[in-house]
Amino acid sequence: MSRGVRIALGVGISIGALYFAFPPRSEWGHVREAFARVQYGYAVPLMLLSGYTVVIRCQRWKLLLRPLGDVALMPLFSATCIGFFCNMVLPLRVGEVVRPVLLARRTRLPASSVLGSVLLERLLDMVTILAFLGTVVLLVPVSDTIRRSGIAFLAIAVAAMTLVLALQRRRPLALRLVSGAFALLPAAMRVRADAAMHGFIDGLQGIGGGAALLRIALYSLYLWLVIASIFAIGLIACGLPVPFVSGGLALMTIVAGAVSAPSAPGFIGTFQAGCILALGFFGIDRADAIPYSFVVWAVQWLAQIVLGVVFLLRENISFRDIQASEEGRVATNDV
Repeated sequence: MSRGVRIALGVGISIGALYFAFPPRSEWGHVREAFARVQYGYAVPLMLLSGYTVVIRCQRWKLLLRPLGDVALMPLFSATCIGFFCNMVLPLRVGEVVRPVLLARRTRLPASSVLGSVLLERLLDMVTILAFLGTVVLLVPVSDTIRRSGIAFLAIAVAAMTLVLALQRRRPLALRLVSGAFALLPAAMRVRADAAMHGFIDGLQGIGGGAALLRIALYSLYLWLVIASIFAIGLIACGLPVPFVSGGLALMTIVAGAVSAPSAPGFIGTFQAGCILALGFFGIDRADAIPYSFVVWAVQWLAQIVLGVVFLLRENISFRDIQASEEGRVATNDV
């Protein structure tokens, strides 16, 4: 699929998600009233919490990179802020590529291994979210079908962690299986996929034993609990009668799943649709949920934009450098 088609697909999904999120025109007066009830003073602590989640991500990333060396926190923070800024303003989530490339060039670490650590990050996030989602459906009143799905999510999370441990303990076998699985891919794609997976598997080897894995897992749990608290405080800011704990966890897990779909830059549309869907479980109609979805999205979007601009200026990086990073060939002296 070409780049243009993927961008068009993401924009189309965002438009469709926004159409789903917005109530009928007859209820727009109710929406304006709901916006007027929002306590916008909560925007400051929400932005600070959003910035703090970046710090937690960097602390976890530092642990994941420990096999490659002791990386200082500031380069991690800088690369992460710039990468997240790119996700907010550029299509196709290019920040997920820009972030490891910038760090690799800045620290002289092997690019494939840094990319492997980001893949492991994403796997940890997926497992943590699945575990939380399985827990949420046991706390929130949902149908038996959804409840059974939650149990399945918990099982998938356990299976994924088992796979990670197996890859760590059986490196030679894992590498042979990966090489065999990629044999059917086109040559250029096979080389890139094989390098990424080798870096991922090699990164697993150096994480260490149970204590290190437990510490990394606890960072993941802590990260997503802080993210859930952002959604929960947003409930207070918007005056929605939703339980603080179960509501925050439900919003965090469902929105995380929604924004994993292709979308326009900044996850616009998919974020709002996830909020509408989650709040619907608590009896909140779309007219009341719309202000919440945009306020919570806006404070997190703005926090990432501010941090990204600060570090773009600090590192003297231009959009041309970002484009080069996306292509994997940013010059070392540019970062």
